[in-house]
Amino acid sequence: MEPLGTITKYYPFIDEETKSILDALMDESSSYYDFVQRLCEFTLNNEVPVNLAYLATVQAWWCRMRGTVKLLVERHGDSPFIMPWMHVIDSGERDQALSHDTVVEYIEKSIECSVDDWIEADLHILHAFLHHPFGEVISLFEPLDKVKGMIDTNPRLGCFESVLYAFEAIAKTREGNIKDALEVLKKGKSLAELHGDALYMYMNLLQEGIILTFVNVHEAASVFEDLYELVQDLQVPALVTEILNDSSLVYETTGEFDLTISCHHEIMKILGDRRLSDTNFIILSRTYATLGDGQQSLDWINKGIENNAQFESVQMLLYKAWALALVNRIDEADLTLETAYPLVIKTGLERHLGNYYHISGVIELRKGNYLTALDLIEKSWEIANQYPRGTNQNRVLLDLARVENLIATQSKDSTKVTVPGKWLSALEKYAVDRNLPGIKMYAAILKSEFYQNHEQLKDALVTLQDALIITDSLGVATLRKKINDRIRELNQLIKEV
Repeated sequence: MEPLGTITKYYPFIDEETKSILDALMDESSSYYDFVQRLCEFTLNNEVPVNLAYLATVQAWWCRMRGTVKLLVERHGDSPFIMPWMHVIDSGERDQALSHDTVVEYIEKSIECSVDDWIEADLHILHAFLHHPFGEVISLFEPLDKVKGMIDTNPRLGCFESVLYAFEAIAKTREGNIKDALEVLKKGKSLAELHGDALYMYMNLLQEGIILTFVNVHEAASVFEDLYELVQDLQVPALVTEILNDSSLVYETTGEFDLTISCHHEIMKILGDRRLSDTNFIILSRTYATLGDGQQSLDWINKGIENNAQFESVQMLLYKAWALALVNRIDEADLTLETAYPLVIKTGLERHLGNYYHISGVIELRKGNYLTALDLIEKSWEIANQYPRGTNQNRVLLDLARVENLIATQSKDSTKVTVPGKWLSALEKYAVDRNLPGIKMYAAILKSEFYQNHEQLKDALVTLQDALIITDSLGVATLRKKINDRIRELNQLIKEV
């Protein structure tokens, strides 16, 4: 492989022996991942400079090589600045929550030992990883600001700057500043390119893809294509699974739910017997719930809760309550939601509160309390619209249209012209404006139900027939089946009239 800035950025700070070993290993390697494997093997089998042991541990950590990191720490853990890397972060929230206190304690001890400034900068970046899923924005900015201050004092540390913008973009997005977040990512990508740092480029592109999913899903899809090309060069399996996980959100947003599901099955195939991330279970459960398959949703979230036994996840509890409601285990759904509520408040995150309102509304819908359900889901919509995450907006609008249909059915007036209500119209407009093919098809299913409920069978049939030609994507296979099943039912009903 060619010399990679991800490694050579450390050259101004390390000894000549370490440099020569790294150069030789890069010459022998076919990819970044191959290099990291060779580096770790060399470090474990030989007496090496402490700088090399440190770099091997850091690169193994980035590649999520949990077993290798453990071996490296066991062999070289007497170096205080190696110990903080002992806990690999390979989840949405679980690993960060479980290892936070231990890792931060090790980071603080390392810095007290007066480590070199380049190692200190690396450790502050590690600290940022522990905060970004759920910490307060101020706690995420704290380690970033420390590194920026160090760069101001010593410009040679500028090689670490590009990754700071990836985390800064996360913080700005959490504050609702999507435009600013995308601007800082431009800086991050530019600096990563300048330093030839493929790993930091990956971090900036990944955040760009995630953030664009909230506001322009088709641009996000293009970014994920670039990411996939980059990771094909790096050959790191853990980064492939991250891209599959996050690009599954693109498909969930466009309503191509079968592709969302297939992404997570591909992740499982790549990981083999390695522990899955909490996000795999959350997204699978949520996707099946959105499709109305309560049992599959419940099965996946129960597996996730079992897999994450040490960590009480607010998202898992919320989606378990949703799944329980869909299989008509209403009392259990209420109890689960009650358990989730203190955790929702503790996180302080509006999106969790929005999900709480949404799922509370679904439970009320299943009880037949349609007006209460509408009120709760409308509260969820206010939050989803204020803090846009495409998947949240889709789910809320689908259930607003669903409950509106049920209310309209209760108050049918045969003397009036029947037209779809405000929320079904809003769902259709939202899907068309953003060109979300699966959501357009789902809206057509709900619209056909509306027409059928008002005995407008031909309108219901035409609506579904038109929906079949929206897209031929494999991602809408389940929706296509639902539509074809309903078309057959409607044809039979029309014959019987």
